[in-house]
Amino acid sequence: MIILLAASSSCTTEYKLAREFRNDMPGFYLHLSPPSLLFKYNHKGEVVEGFDRMNPQEQDSALFYSSKFIRFINDSTFLERYVNSFLDELRNLNFTVYIGNEADSFLLSQPQSYALSMAQMQLDEYFYPHEDQEYFYDTLFYKKIDLSAVDFSVWFELSKIGRSGRSKTVLYASHMVTDDLEGEFLLDPFRQDVKYSYRIDSLEVNDLYDIASFLGKVHASFLYDFFLNQYIAFHYPQGFRPQVYYHYNRFHNSFVPVEEERFELLDGY
Repeated sequence: MIILLAASSSCTTEYKLAREFRNDMPGFYLHLSPPSLLFKYNHKGEVVEGFDRMNPQEQDSALFYSSKFIRFINDSTFLERYVNSFLDELRNLNFTVYIGNEADSFLLSQPQSYALSMAQMQLDEYFYPHEDQEYFYDTLFYKKIDLSAVDFSVWFELSKIGRSGRSKTVLYASHMVTDDLEGEFLLDPFRQDVKYSYRIDSLEVNDLYDIASFLGKVHASFLYDFFLNQYIAFHYPQGFRPQVYYHYNRFHNSFVPVEEERFELLDGY
């Protein structure tokens, strides 16, 4: 009971600080540096005939032209969809965002002003092994199907404007999208035969543009959550650490504990 009360008290403290942050904190000001490049890699070397006998330059060329997605992605369109969505959501979350140098002097005078660089964005195409299994009459049946998959990864560099040295915090997130598979094992009771029936809704290039727009909003919310949880940690009772990481849902004006849906802080930068 003591442990439960302690945990409850901890969550109450974190929630109060979260509400305080939302209600009392002034707006944040950002100087945003959008990405200039979209890095794209195909890792499906196993489908390229004679791949192991090629030199590195030939391998890079073969991988690009044998790709199902990345060779058809228009970099400017992809980045524009992502950045515009990111900006829209930041403004919905009470960020004031500047691009370019026209606001440098103004930003220096604001207490909560930050430089945010979209340091790197990357698409990685590969096969993702989907595995399914089920028991029938004490026999385990197993099926493996390779699905087409794409990882979208992003690295942000965040620093406080006006702070000497401008030490950078590196924030990272990665998301995977795959073909959509619906499958099941079916038993023919008369023939005692087990088959795997499945249907694949294949990932398309246009889906990746939609993902860019979607993740722009997601990562903007991740950034807000980062500042929110930094505030909670800074104002937490001395000698203790927060036990939960909160996500702010602006549609319901609520706070939800999350585990993985957040930026990862990278060390060594």
